[in-house]
Amino acid sequence: MTGKIIGLGSYLPEKVLTNDDLSLLVETSDEWIQERTGIKKRHISDHKTETTSYMAGIAAQRAVEDAGIEGSDIDLIVAASTTPDVVFPSIACMVQKAIGAGEDCGCFDVNSACPGWIAAFLTAQSFIEAGRAKKVLVVGAETLSNYVDWTDRGTCILFGDGAGCAVLEASEGIPVSSIMRSSCERGDCLFCANMKQPDRLDDEEFIKTTSFQMAGRDVFRFAVTEVPKIIRDVLKKAQVPADEIDYFILHQANARIIEATAKKLKIGLDKFPMTLQETGNTSSASIPSLLSTMKKEGKLQRGQKLVIASFGGGLTWDAAYLEY
Repeated sequence: MTGKIIGLGSYLPEKVLTNDDLSLLVETSDEWIQERTGIKKRHISDHKTETTSYMAGIAAQRAVEDAGIEGSDIDLIVAASTTPDVVFPSIACMVQKAIGAGEDCGCFDVNSACPGWIAAFLTAQSFIEAGRAKKVLVVGAETLSNYVDWTDRGTCILFGDGAGCAVLEASEGIPVSSIMRSSCERGDCLFCANMKQPDRLDDEEFIKTTSFQMAGRDVFRFAVTEVPKIIRDVLKKAQVPADEIDYFILHQANARIIEATAKKLKIGLDKFPMTLQETGNTSSASIPSLLSTMKKEGKLQRGQKLVIASFGGGLTWDAAYLEY
């Protein structure tokens, strides 16, 4: 058995922050940002109403509707996020309430930074392959704007908020092939020490530790080296040649990283869809949101061969081959 994607949904906050808007906050420009990242704008949540769990719930509702099922049909929810509203209850439990899933629905969260949705997806696959779940909802959601230092042009230009979700159903088919890797020895180049705490927002030293710390050049070099390699390795494991892949669904962090990956794999850039220009880096939400957008645009078709791959804090990097 394998978990087939039968429904997709996403959510982006209404507020949009353009590159020109950012130029009023830090020394930058639309041209400078686009040249280095490909990003034109990003969506920023209303922190009082559009919490991580709220966005996850809306994306989940849309995925359930797209799947043509009821929330009560879901028997497991796995949520991925590095920016939850609270330590507990889990985002998955809040999503359970949002979609009306029953009390016999298991719920838990995973934290694997930007590859978090892939980690959650592979966890869901394991439950399905073991016969422990039949319909699983896998969601990634982030309010990264809560953790951005808006005086640091090296990071504030990159991130946006949003949520993406997929519903998986146990089906006959080829199992997903996957590889997961990590290296804490390189973890210091992408770091965040603390969760936001509303009662400490006047503590300047604490605020510094709740903002992303990133060595951009180190992360870039890591990504353009390791992402092509793990994609080659997962294709070898799946015994599928690269030229048979319909789409490479990569983490939407930086257009230059995606372009470098395509070049190293010697695959046309048309097989690497991108939405980052409109959303920025939404971490664990980026891959399911991209899949949802592709479905809405009619690009996803049954039987297509896909590779999903992501990298992020940890450092962690994951990849998987699947048939849609």
